[in-house]
Amino acid sequence: MKKVLFLVCIAVAATFTQKAAAQAGAVKIAYVSVDEVVQLMPEYKKAMLDLSGYDSALQINYAETVQELNRQDSLFKADSVKWSSAVKTAKRENMRKLFTELQGFEQSYQQQMQQKNEELLAPVAQKANTLIQDVAKTAGYSHVFRKEALIVYPEADDLLPLVKKKLGPTAVTPPAKPATGVPKR
Repeated sequence: MKKVLFLVCIAVAATFTQKAAAQAGAVKIAYVSVDEVVQLMPEYKKAMLDLSGYDSALQINYAETVQELNRQDSLFKADSVKWSSAVKTAKRENMRKLFTELQGFEQSYQQQMQQKNEELLAPVAQKANTLIQDVAKTAGYSHVFRKEALIVYPEADDLLPLVKKKLGPTAVTPPAKPATGVPKR
């Protein structure tokens, strides 16, 4: 009885081993740079143009605030002798508010640009992930890793050429990244 049970266990183990080996042969692994895929998409170019426009609007707002502070300072220096104490206090308070606004602009600028960048690029990244999944499924890949997360990888399993082929003529050359620094004063 023990011999029969032992033989049954060996047969079951052999069956599972064969199935595992067959499945292991079906595993096809690739990698892709998601960032590069995003940059190839036509939606990325539009998002970068929108981000650049948003950056310009923030820069203009900053410049106008500086100009207004300088104008009020000049008026204060020129006309403050004619003003009453209450008017001088009100004008100083107004200039103090503008100055505080300019001081907080740097931090606010960075936060606003980061938020706008995420808002504009989230749908593009989502579409890129869907595209990558589509290409991987079509090409028979069961696993796809982010290229940026890998230290060692074979050149033959890069999905980027297949993604470019799927995008066809809609693929764009990645534009130069917009300046995300703080405005010049």
